[in-house]
Formats: sequence, structure tokens, C-alpha cells
Amino acid sequence: MSMPTLLPAPPVSLVSAELELALESALSRIPPLWPLRHFVAVNPFVGLVDQPFDEASELLQRIVGAAPLQSPSDYLQALNDGRISMADIDAARDGDWTTAGLLKALDEAAEVPSLPTPLPTVADWLDHARPRPHWSVIVVEEISKWCAVTFNENQTTWENPWKTNGLYRGWREAAQYDRNAEAFGVTGFRTFVASLPFDANAAIRQCLAMIMPPTADVTDFLHRQMVTIAGWAGYVQYLVREDALRGRANPALKELLAIRLAYDAALLQAFAPDESDRAAWRRQVAPRGQATHLAALGRWQFAYEEGYQRRLAQSVADQSVAVTAGRPPVQAVFCIDVRSEVFRRRLEAALPDAQTIGFAGFFGFPVAHQPAGAPAATSRCPVLLVPPVNSIEPQTPAELAGTRSALAEAGAWKAFQNSAASCFSFVESAGLAFSAALGRTRARVGPSCSRLAPDFESAPLETRVALAAGALMNMGLVRNFARTVLICGHGSQSVNNPHASGLDCGACGGHAGDINARLTAATLNDPAVRSLLAGQGLEIPDDTFFLAGLHNTTTDDVILFDLESVPASHLAELAELRRSLAAAGAASRRERAPLLGLTGLADLEIDAAVRARATDIAQVRPEWGLARNAAFIAAPRRRTAKLDLEGRVFLHDYDSSADPDDQVLTLILCAPVVVASWINLQYYASRIDPLRYGSGNKVLHNVVGGVGVVEGNSGDLRAGLPLQSIHDGDQFIHEPRRLAVYIEAPPAKIAAVLENNPAVKQLFDHGWIHLWAIHERGCYRYRDGDWGEN
Repeated sequence: MSMPTLLPAPPVSLVSAELELALESALSRIPPLWPLRHFVAVNPFVGLVDQPFDEASELLQRIVGAAPLQSPSDYLQALNDGRISMADIDAARDGDWTTAGLLKALDEAAEVPSLPTPLPTVADWLDHARPRPHWSVIVVEEISKWCAVTFNENQTTWENPWKTNGLYRGWREAAQYDRNAEAFGVTGFRTFVASLPFDANAAIRQCLAMIMPPTADVTDFLHRQMVTIAGWAGYVQYLVREDALRGRANPALKELLAIRLAYDAALLQAFAPDESDRAAWRRQVAPRGQATHLAALGRWQFAYEEGYQRRLAQSVADQSVAVTAGRPPVQAVFCIDVRSEVFRRRLEAALPDAQTIGFAGFFGFPVAHQPAGAPAATSRCPVLLVPPVNSIEPQTPAELAGTRSALAEAGAWKAFQNSAASCFSFVESAGLAFSAALGRTRARVGPSCSRLAPDFESAPLETRVALAAGALMNMGLVRNFARTVLICGHGSQSVNNPHASGLDCGACGGHAGDINARLTAATLNDPAVRSLLAGQGLEIPDDTFFLAGLHNTTTDDVILFDLESVPASHLAELAELRRSLAAAGAASRRERAPLLGLTGLADLEIDAAVRARATDIAQVRPEWGLARNAAFIAAPRRRTAKLDLEGRVFLHDYDSSADPDDQVLTLILCAPVVVASWINLQYYASRIDPLRYGSGNKVLHNVVGGVGVVEGNSGDLRAGLPLQSIHDGDQFIHEPRRLAVYIEAPPAKIAAVLENNPAVKQLFDHGWIHLWAIHERGCYRYRDGDWGEN
């Protein structure tokens, strides 16, 4: 089929260096999307944190079509029902806004029927002029299909024959045989693809010369192209990021952009054959004029968050529990995860003299762990880190034989499911027998672990000592050790749940924390490690025993590992600890029951109902995860021990007086606070705009390529949280509040650390999260680069 003549188009007025800067800027705005096997919370605005929140809101409004703010009616409702007080509005004032001005601006914003549509792509422009077919949908589906076969992670048995050519070159080859676009009406599509350069960078320049509106900002235009395929762009960004951390270059994100631009260029050539049509397209300009409107809503979001933050600040500042002298019978180290707050509080009630400690759930042991039978190791540490050491899961000969048999059976079963001969006869052949397997689709929590403790593959003694010393110092456990110290990781349990790993430990990279807990306990029990630690002034008493456990956050049961190694001298204390853990679990289940809709039940019925959720293949809300998270507190436990924080607060133990060189404070601000901000802003975005920033209805999810989900049977990968993670079917459970960070330390000390870490400082300076200092029974808010007393 012949191709319409390409009419001259004014070239993009950019030199290569300018275009390269625009490309780099546009692609840096794309947040990474981790695959389902270790799905972790991601700040969807991570590429924009170098801009103030208000400026980023305006940018997202014109590029995505949605600012990360609630609607004017939401703020009016919060004002009318008392969730926003006049004091909160007063606190939200700044140099540009008075209280009266904010009230007036909200009324005016509520009267605006809708905000302008975002900067269009050619597909968007054609959809406006020609409602059928829906080109923006068709383009996304075509690109998604190509990405799915290119990035398939062994979900299918048929491999893409062009996979080794790279994303863009492979697409260029395959598209010349694909008649789909022409069947939809894109005349000459295959000829156009054949005319594209082999190099993705050259293709980007050629396509931009054809379609770039002269009045549009190049970075914004490229960014808009990518957000139309935000899910796959995010996954490719993840691959690029992982390679970059390991010193490898990956051009796939640019190649994806080249493909997206090529579709727009082909559409413009097919449907705008004369100069008058193209001139109409070139007049497209990004919508503007909403800065004042959005700035007012940004102040209202501040007011919405203010009341909770101020009350929590005062509550924490007022608390001061005397430190109990003497040796505690038990110390229990839990992850800082908000779900641990409930359990810690209940354990302290069940075992009053116990000391609980909050620390990142990988416990300072960043490892790449290879489970038995797995082809490769996976990182068990925050995604901000690259694990420096490896560990393996040893097995007894009987376990090894069982693993090999199970893998062979699974491979044969998968081949039967996916083979060309059986794809239509699979259900008829398997029948109802397959239903029994549905309940076994996930077994990630403790019982699946090997009886043998995981072991470092080749880490020398000096490395293990360094990890142990760092863990003890950073968690503040350097003296007055209990006889029994529990290192308790956490993990979720659910079945038939593609996003299951998103409920596991964020500090363990979307995995349960059992491996890290067992490695930590085994290392700290090692006499050779203890001997060298003592030489560094970290003396662990001979009668102190470290015990590993895992908190199942779905059921609130705690599994203890390697009990055969517990000394006889500690068996009585172990029995008491197990009774206390059971009591704490039962109390935690009762506390969580109302949010799970389990009201009016007897205690034993609650226990059974909560545990049943973990194995119910129809359960769309096995647990609430980190929903309702709102704050992060780094302080001694005495500041929070008497407070019911409702499972909404990340709790990290920190003693400023024991940190004279600010090393621990630096670590807290640069790692746990950043990870918590990613979690918080993912929940925030998914709640603010579930359509654009969430992953939709999980009942409609289908797994694609083993890497992500689509909603329905086609379309882009969905990023963010499923609706069921934030909504109970009647109302939203999560409240959209940016994280408030409270640190017990002198303000000057915190400020000094931030000055040395500008990437973290900008999170606070630009309003992505909030910062408070607790010092000498006072509470000080950090705002606009200065500290003010609450």
C-alpha cells in the first residue's frame, strides 16, 4: 500500500545538546514500577521532588491531567464536618494567602466546572476530532502488546523472536509484518515504519521534526508521550535503574519513547495529509492559567494535614516515661512498619517488662538471597541499596530432593497449561481437580522456610562482624542486653493476589523479613563474631541469646525459627515469650477487627475469621497493609509507649544523646525516612486519584508477562495500589495526608544533617513531606527553611 506524500514540516528548533537535555529531563520524571515478584511502594512523584509541590502540581495538571490534590468539594466537606478547623486554615497561610483569601479561593474553585485537558498527543487530537476509532486506546494497546512479549518473565512458553534485537529495533522489524495498524485505518503504516532509522535516537529526532508543536515545551511534550504508557514506562524505568545501580547502561526507556513517537508520527501522516490539517495540529499548546487555583488548593491540603500533625506533635512532646533501671527479661526488635506499632503496643501490655525496639526490617543485613531451587538471588533490603553480600538457603538431602521434584512437577504442569495442544483442553482435562490448587498459589510466610537457617554464601568473618556492629549501633542496642533478644521480621500471607509482595516488608524489598531475621540472629549468636565485637567495645553477655521470628501481618501470629538451638537455660523464658506473643496477637486481631468488618463476633470467632482471610482465594482485602499511614517518629520508645497511635505511625527508636557524630540520624533521614515517604506518597497518590495513580479494581486484574497487571484484557500496565487497598467498598479507609516526620533531636542537629544531604532536604523544603523536631518538651515545625515553635 502506498504512503501519502510527506509534506514539509518545520524542523524542531533544537540542537542535539538541547534535545538530549530535554530527553534526560523528561525521562527522569518517570517513576519506576517494580515487578510483581517484589512489588514495592514507589513515590509516583519521585522524578519531580526537585520542584516545589505547588509547581509540580501545576506541571502534572497540564501533562497528566490531574494535580495531586483533592477536589474543592472534598476540602469543603472536610471544613463543614470539622476535619479542617479555622486554626488549621490560619496555619496554612503564607505570604500570598490570608485566611479570608483561602476561603474565597476555595469557593471560587468549587464553581469551576472542570480543569483543562492536558497537552495532547496526536492520538488525543485525532480522538477529539474523530471519536471513532479511539486512537489513544489503540496506540497504548499496540505498544503494550509489544512490551508484554519483549519483557515476559517466563509467563509464556513462546519467546519473541526479535527479543535479542532490543526494544526499538525488535519493534521496527516486527511492525513491518503487523497489519493491525493498517486494519484500523493507519494508511501506509508498515511503509512508514520501514522508513524509520535503525537507531532509536535518530528515530526520536525524525519523529519530533514531524510532530512537535513549535509552541510546546519539548520536555513537557516528551513527558506527555510517556505518561500515556505510564505503566510500561515505569517498568522500563525500573530495568534502567537496576542496571544503572550496577554500572550498566540500558537504552530501553529512550527506545520506548521512540516507539511512542513513531505511532504519533504515523497517525499525523495518515490523517493530516495536507498542510492546513498539520497547521491545526501545530497550534496545540499546553493548557496554562491554573497556577493560582492549584496554589490555593495546595494551601487547603496543608490545612487538611495540619490538625492531625499538630495534635500528634503535642501528644509526643508531652510524653516522658521514666527509663526502667535494670535488665529487661526480653527485648524484641520489630520493623518500623506501621503494622508493628499495634503489635508492639500489645506485646508490651502482655509482657510489661519487655523492651520493644523499632528498626528497619532488614535489620541492617542487606543481602541478596537465593532460595532453594531459585535460579538467581533476590535483594532482601531497601530498594535504595545494592546488597553487598549473598546468602543461600541450605537444605537437607531430603529437602533438596523434594525441591527438585516440586520444580520438575511445576515445570511439567506449566508446560501442559501453556502448550499449543492443550490450551483449549486444559480446563476440560483438569476439571474440578484444579480448584484445589488455587488455594496453594502463594506460600511466602515462615512455614515455607527450610528447617536449616539461611547462611552467608562466602562473606568473610570481618564482613559479618561489620554488619553485626552496624546493626547493633544503628538500632541502639549496645548495652544492657536482655537474656533473650527477639529479632522479628514481618511478612503478609494471602492467596490469589498478584500484589501480595506489596504487603510484605518494604525494608526487605518486597519480601518477608524472615531471611534477614534469621541471618541477624545467627550472626549475633556466633562466638567468633561476638569475640571481635567485644574488641570494638560491643560486649554481648554470654547468656544473651538472639532468637529469630516473623510477624504474619495478616493473622498477627508470630512464627519463631531455629528453636532447636535455644539453650536449655532459656526454655522457661521462651515459653513465657511464646505465651505473650500469642496474647499480643489475639489482642491485635481484636483491635484490627472493626476495620476488617468483623464486628459483633466472639474472640475465638475473630481469630478464625482473621486467619481465614489469609487462605481465602476470593478475599480482595486480606489485610489493610499500610493504609492510614500518616507519620514517622524517630525517638526513644518512652515518647510513644503510652500512646495509641492506631497503627498509623512508623516507629524508629533513636536516642540523640547517644549519637554525638550524627551518624545514626543521617542514616535515619537518608534511608528509613525516604522509604517511608515512598510508601506514604504511593498511598497518597492512589487515594487522591485512583484512576490515574492507582491500579484499579483488583477483581478485574490480569497478570501480563509475570511483571504487572492490566485492568481487563488489554491496555497499559497499572501502577499504584488497587482500589481495594484503600477503599472498603463503602468509603475510603486511607486519608490523603503527606508524611509528617518527628525526630527527637535539637533542631540545629537535624538542620546540619539536612544541609549535608540536599536530596533529602528538598523533600522537606519542597513540601513533599513535613518535618518536626521534638526537643526539651517543645515541638518545632520546619517550614520554608526555618524552625517555628508549635
